[in-house]
This record gives sequence, C-alpha cells and structure tokens, in this order.
Amino acid sequence: MATLMEERTVTKAAVRLGVSQSALSYTLERMRVRFADPLFVRVGNKMSPTPFADRLGAASARVLRTVETEMEGLTPFDPATTQREFRLLVNEVGAMTMVPKLIRLLASVAPGARLAPERGDSSTLAKALATGQIDLAAGHFANVDDRLYQQLLFKRDYVCIARRDHPYISDAISLKEFSQAPQILVDAAPVTQDWINALLSKHSLRPTIAMTSQHIAAIPFFVANSDMISIIPKEVYDLFLPIAAIKKITFPVPIPPIDIRQYWHARLASDPALRFFRELVFEATREN
Repeated sequence: MATLMEERTVTKAAVRLGVSQSALSYTLERMRVRFADPLFVRVGNKMSPTPFADRLGAASARVLRTVETEMEGLTPFDPATTQREFRLLVNEVGAMTMVPKLIRLLASVAPGARLAPERGDSSTLAKALATGQIDLAAGHFANVDDRLYQQLLFKRDYVCIARRDHPYISDAISLKEFSQAPQILVDAAPVTQDWINALLSKHSLRPTIAMTSQHIAAIPFFVANSDMISIIPKEVYDLFLPIAAIKKITFPVPIPPIDIRQYWHARLASDPALRFFRELVFEATREN
C-alpha cells in the first residue's frame, strides 16, 4: 500500500517490490473487495488514491516505521556498547563473593551494563526465569524444576570455625566435643546441617544449638566474640579472616561440599546477551 502511494503506478510499484505486475494487480483487487473501496482511480497516466486510501496509506506508513525501528533494535549484541541491566538471583554468600567479581568483569568488558542482584528461593525460581523477572540464578537451590537449564560452577566447601583465643577448643575437634560446644546454626546451609545432624545421630550425639542466624555475614563476628562455634562456607571464612578474630578447626570427618550451579530458562537459552552473561558468571567463579 505504501509503495503504491509513493509510485502511483502498478508497474513501478511492482518493480520496486520485486513482484510481477499481475501479482500486484491481483493483490490490489483483493484489497478493493476487502475494504469496499476502489482505493486508486486512474487520473491521466497516474493512480490517484481515494480519501480512504489516503488514510490507509498513512496508517501503513506508521506501521512500517514502527517495524523498521524495531528491526534496527535487533542488532547483534555488543558488550562494549550495551546498556542492558542483568538481573541475577543470588543468595547472601554469592552476593558477597561472586557479585564483586562480576562487577569488576562487567566494568572491563561491558562498561555500560548494569548488574541487579536479587534474592529468592527455589519455590519461585522457575517462574521468575520463565517470565524474565530474572535473567539468571546462581547458587544451591533444592528441588529445582528439572526443565531448567543448568551448569555446574564449582563445589562450595565448608569449614568449622571458633574464636582465635577459644579457651578450650584448639585447632582440631572431635565429634563429641563438637556436639557439646555451643553452636550457631546457619539457616542458609540446610543441606550441610542435615548432614551434620545425621552424622551426630549415627554416633548417638546431638548438637548443642545456642543460636540460629540467617545473617551469615555476621557469624564470623558472633563467633569471634563468644565461645560458640559454627560451620560456614570456606569463602566466607576466607573473606572475614583478616578482620575477625577467628580460626579454622579441623573437623573429624571431611565435610562434603555442595554444588553451586547457574540456572536459566530454555526460552532465553539462545539470547546472545544472556549467553554472554552466563559465560561471565562462569568466568567469575574461576577467579581466585
């Protein structure tokens, strides 16, 4: 329609559109029937549009401009020029240890990009990824929808800690001593805590829980200022060792690590921006 409005002849419009004159004439005839309007009337050697065709042509031009604008926005993803915000679902440990590395990497390869860390859990993970509420999730999530794509990033180790000048706990501890020592239970590590409880139960022992905390970043300071002990991610221990008077205690049995993975939805698996972001997250977990 827009081409006919500009050329005013079927012959020239057909050439410009790359179709035969008969094909375009057939299309024009169908449009006349569809809209119950002649659309174009011959005046001399030109096709003059009717008032209805003028309105239809203006509407067609607006649609074409919109399509062209949208097509221009579908340019290949370029990290160096992107202004995109990447939304990452991550827990407190990941926010402390992974996100700072991501910030540094983004600044070097995608300086205009923004990072938006968010909190969440496995109950809403699949829906948030499917709807695009978040772009990616990284961490340990129980009972994750098996239809989500996932990639192992690393295995998170755990260590037992006590205050550096603890009055009766040295650099190693037995299971019995561990069970009798006042312990801070970390809500953020249910898998590890379940393993500890099972281990103690196997030896007819029970933990002495003195405190339960969701603030894992504060636990090194709780421990440093009390006789309580705790089991925390080694990343957190390494991060706070220079500023909290804590020490690592050798546990009598190796504490099993947990898998830290990144998760994304199949709908966005081929998106070049999100593929770039997944690769960046993977690289961040490989940094020392």
